Amino acid sequence: MSSSTTDLDHAAVPPARLTLEQTIDRMPRVGLNRWAWLALMLAFFFANYDIGVFAVTLPAMIADLGLAGTDLAWPVTANLVGYAVGAYIFGHISDRRGRQVGLFLTIALLGVGGLLTAFSWDMASLSFFRFLTGGGMGAVLALCSAYIGEMAPKNRRGRYLSFLYVIGGILNLIVGLASLPVLAAWPALGWRLLLAFGGLVLLMLFFINRTALMESPRWLIANGRVDEATAIVRRMERNAGLPVDEEALLEVEEAPAEQTADPESPLRALLRPPLLGRLLIVLGFWFIFYVAMYAFASYLPLLLEGVGVATSNALFITVLTRAAPLIVGFVVVAVIERIERRTLIIIGTIAFALGIALIISGWGEWAATAGSIFATAGIAFMATPAYTYTAEVFPTRQRGTAAAICDGIGHLGGAVAPFVILPILLGAGAVPAGIAMIGLLFVAALLIRMGVRTKDRSLVEIAE
Repeated sequence: MSSSTTDLDHAAVPPARLTLEQTIDRMPRVGLNRWAWLALMLAFFFANYDIGVFAVTLPAMIADLGLAGTDLAWPVTANLVGYAVGAYIFGHISDRRGRQVGLFLTIALLGVGGLLTAFSWDMASLSFFRFLTGGGMGAVLALCSAYIGEMAPKNRRGRYLSFLYVIGGILNLIVGLASLPVLAAWPALGWRLLLAFGGLVLLMLFFINRTALMESPRWLIANGRVDEATAIVRRMERNAGLPVDEEALLEVEEAPAEQTADPESPLRALLRPPLLGRLLIVLGFWFIFYVAMYAFASYLPLLLEGVGVATSNALFITVLTRAAPLIVGFVVVAVIERIERRTLIIIGTIAFALGIALIISGWGEWAATAGSIFATAGIAFMATPAYTYTAEVFPTRQRGTAAAICDGIGHLGGAVAPFVILPILLGAGAVPAGIAMIGLLFVAALLIRMGVRTKDRSLVEIAE
């Protein structure tokens, strides 16, 4: 059925009459070469590496710099604020100047910030360098997700993004285990070496060129640069293993005059209907979800101790949960193009909530352990569909800004968590704190349910 249907589809619209966007959507795979995939893998790996390695190096950092535990609020908060600021700036640049420029700048700042953090000498310098690192980190995942979405066929966007998440997760687990002997061997120097290692993300900059991480042809079309877009699509066809007829001309839909003459600011367009509704739904989801997620990730040992789990066991359970995302990642790869994105996001979010419910159920340590793993699995299950969805629901001209705002401003929910969940946990106990997180997750699930359908639809169709 699939082969005959494909033949009929191509017969219905002759290749010479396909638009550039239709040509991309009908490719059997993403038209990027192996160097482009290596660069994207580096981006996903190092963006998550910085988050993980900072947590692992905290004890050695505190001892070496002579910091008090309360001082850590400053670099953590600075990193989240930098994340939000950088997300908007680089997302906006990517919409105005192109995906290549946006990716280059955000990766450069991430690498430089990581290197500088390794040379911190006190709390103030550490906070400033973490702000810079957060500024670079803020747009990396959002822009890479948007980039893959624009370069991939309509029925491959989520699958390729899922593969990158899985590979990045495996690499981070390996490097995370390898970092422990480094810290043990060099207590004062080890944390600096591990943070400096994050600067290797700068290698990705060499792959932002005309053959690896090419400019997005969809962005070029939206900005009236049709000849450049056509040349890139031809190159993508070759990378995808398709025969290319150099004489065939692709049909290009003309952009509206107001776009080519004086394009509207991406932010201004997002703040007006109909895009405002989409922005509020997706941003609202991320912000509320991150309040619960950061609270869970930061205070899981306290939550477990609050329901009667011994401190040593609570730490062991916390470490044990890190295996769940790897297993769930392969499940997501298998189902992400079969089930509507919103449905997958809701399933993962509700699974997260049910895991918390199991932790606070009072059924003993086995239930708390199972709940912790189940909640972590729920987070991992919804992450890739949510990033894919965030990059899909906005038009090309506003995609970089919107995706970066939703993820970047959404991360400020993590800064709210200590003021919302932690007081409940310390004042009223684990059960009320768990109930509060469950309530937030159900609100987030209801919000994303109001979004538009995106599965197996072209980006042009979704935008309309």
